[in-house]
Amino acid sequence: MRTKSHVYLKGIVVMLVFSIATCLNYSCKSQVENRYITYDGQAKSDTYQVTVNNDSVFVAKESFYGNKTFHTTQFAADTETVVRITSKDPINSFKIKPAYLNIKAVVKENELVFTLNKPEKLFIEINDYKPLCLFSTPTEQGIPDPNDLDVLYFKKGVHNVGVLRPKNNQTIYLEQGAIVKGRVYGENVKNITIKGRGIIDARGFTSKKDKICGLEFKNSDHIKIEGIGLRTGIWWQSLFLLCNDVDISHMNLMSFGENNDGIDIDGVTNFKVTNSFIGCGDDGFGWHALDAEANGEPDTANCIAENCVIYNAYAGNGIRLGASMETKLFKNITFKNIAVLDHVNAAIRSDHSDWAVFKNVKFENFYIEKPSRPIEIRIEKTGYSNNTGFKNERGHFDGLHFENIHANGGKIILEGYDETHLIENVSFTNCYNKDVKLKSTNDITINDFVRNISFK
Repeated sequence: MRTKSHVYLKGIVVMLVFSIATCLNYSCKSQVENRYITYDGQAKSDTYQVTVNNDSVFVAKESFYGNKTFHTTQFAADTETVVRITSKDPINSFKIKPAYLNIKAVVKENELVFTLNKPEKLFIEINDYKPLCLFSTPTEQGIPDPNDLDVLYFKKGVHNVGVLRPKNNQTIYLEQGAIVKGRVYGENVKNITIKGRGIIDARGFTSKKDKICGLEFKNSDHIKIEGIGLRTGIWWQSLFLLCNDVDISHMNLMSFGENNDGIDIDGVTNFKVTNSFIGCGDDGFGWHALDAEANGEPDTANCIAENCVIYNAYAGNGIRLGASMETKLFKNITFKNIAVLDHVNAAIRSDHSDWAVFKNVKFENFYIEKPSRPIEIRIEKTGYSNNTGFKNERGHFDGLHFENIHANGGKIILEGYDETHLIENVSFTNCYNKDVKLKSTNDITINDFVRNISFK
């Protein structure tokens, strides 16, 4: 006789069998569904096809300002995820960058297969083709209601908007597949969120003459940017000026021409950028203080860049603290888990040209792939030094720390200015240049105005 208990137990067995079958079907990998979503106006790649856990994803062939062409794709990868790249021809050579991730791949004819355990920003070179940029992100959470009056919601497709000027407590949402042609400018606003998996295309809306960026916030608080792409023309890609509490994550910036800094800050406190890819034609991170007469001398403090990848082409540096430093204090500045894939001048540079005091600046878990000019920190008078008569003074470094740095060759240079403008209290911990551990000042280049250096 069948009882309710028998029926209940049979139901449990069926559910278990279904669960096991599902797990086997997907090899117990992440079951995030990545849909094939095109970006209107972007050409489909003629070189690569990509699947993620057997789901096909759209691969674009993008042309950027600065005469660069890359193939790009974006997808969700929360946990263990199998990525399969199919090339148009058999694969004879490949590199998966950042190299320090040590991602193991299997090649079979024209297929390259590897597994990700979490979202990564990868730059993949196959044969002599244009590189493929893979921007994996977490699955989107908290997608806003399109009917919410505090939401500007951009659906898949091309939107010509000109200048977006967010208001207090507003969310700008870019659906995957959305391309918003225009720029974002916010001044004296607070509680702004820009999120999604779409792209802001500011080409044609930026200006070197008028110093107009693709994305800029001034005198603003509580800004959050997550998951979006940014493409710009001439001038800086993004700037945060006199802001507090800025959180940027899983962003990809791709512009490679004149003055194309990636993410710049000036007079900012409590700033964080994580898990982002910065493709730039000038400084990847340009953190400075440009104009004391216009902006005053506010502190820049408690700023961190973490888990980011920088590809610097055309001009500039991977990271630049300076050159203009027309303020009193930069403190608690951290760069952690950073890979510089390529750089034109230096990977880490400070041509400190004004009077700011730097306190507690740290570079930790830093990987420099190009064998040239890894670190150059100088206090000096340059063409960027203040010339308005406001103040003619040099600055100071007090607390400069390098930990787990891996450079690939070239000189590491530290140079103070004079007896009262020093670089002091410097530490190198577990740092290597061309696989040789730094053990003493014999392994770096310093002048007489660098004091109290330790090596561990």
